[in-house]
Amino acid sequence: MDKKIECEIVQDLLIGYVDDVLKTESKKLVEKHLMECEKCREKLQEIQSNLQKGEENQRAQIDYLKKIRRRTKIKAVLLTAFVFFVIFAGWYLYKFCIINGVCAKIEKQFEGENFYIEENISCDENSVIFNKIWYKDGKYKVVSHLEEAGEVVQKFETRYGNLAENAKEEYFVNEDERKARKEKMLTERKKGDFIVSQSPFVLDSGVGRKFEFVILKLGEPFYVKISTDYKQIGRKYYVFDFGESKKWVDVETGLPIMSFGDVVGTDFYPNTNIPKQEFSSVSEYHYDFGNVADEDVQMTDLEGYEVEEFDWEKEMEKLKS
Repeated sequence: MDKKIECEIVQDLLIGYVDDVLKTESKKLVEKHLMECEKCREKLQEIQSNLQKGEENQRAQIDYLKKIRRRTKIKAVLLTAFVFFVIFAGWYLYKFCIINGVCAKIEKQFEGENFYIEENISCDENSVIFNKIWYKDGKYKVVSHLEEAGEVVQKFETRYGNLAENAKEEYFVNEDERKARKEKMLTERKKGDFIVSQSPFVLDSGVGRKFEFVILKLGEPFYVKISTDYKQIGRKYYVFDFGESKKWVDVETGLPIMSFGDVVGTDFYPNTNIPKQEFSSVSEYHYDFGNVADEDVQMTDLEGYEVEEFDWEKEMEKLKS
């Protein structure tokens, strides 16, 4: 066979030879020719080199596509996380700002030294507990009584105090029995003690436990649902939903209007500690600022009263000893 023709045939078979798909006879023919022909051997090396480069390029392309796919997935995850973070941050900041705005308004309302607070707690259709606080220039009077069907059926002890003279001292006066008890407390009372109870949330007591205060404030948006309404009372108010209880708060003043669902008592099965029924309440709040007179906080003249003294510090020392 002519040498040139044989080279052309072999070179046509080299691809199949490299891929190992030739029949045995053709493979032997190619190998025999390669032993004798340097030109075809060079052609074989060229084909093998090109195939190797092609495989390397293919692997490089695959690796590149894998990197692109991996980066795309990472970007998608990061973008999703960022979107969720933005939504969460918006949700949290919205509630946090409302809560802190309400707390700031409450503290603003009680900046003065003259205010009256009234809370009416309805336990059922006939029973109402009235809690009233008069405060002026450090002096205060707290009156509580129970009404049924519009008549007073039980009076509780009236509390008196003077924060300016002795913030640890408080009087409990029973005018019907003409008895009084002077108590020396463990800690001093502050005006803020009367204000804190008016807020659905934590107010800065200024006592120094700042870390606990900050943690509580940061956690408040997580456990309360917030909405607004105006239908029931004709002006806009927040509805703070705590799950088992709700509180309406005036948007303008930050002061509570009503609260629902607070448990005020439990009925147990006879001779057991198993709760049979819990009694919930509806509370209404009323306020007046700047109109408390001196006589409103003036303590009852205790002349002729049976007065006893109780010192909590001494009692605590007795328990320790």
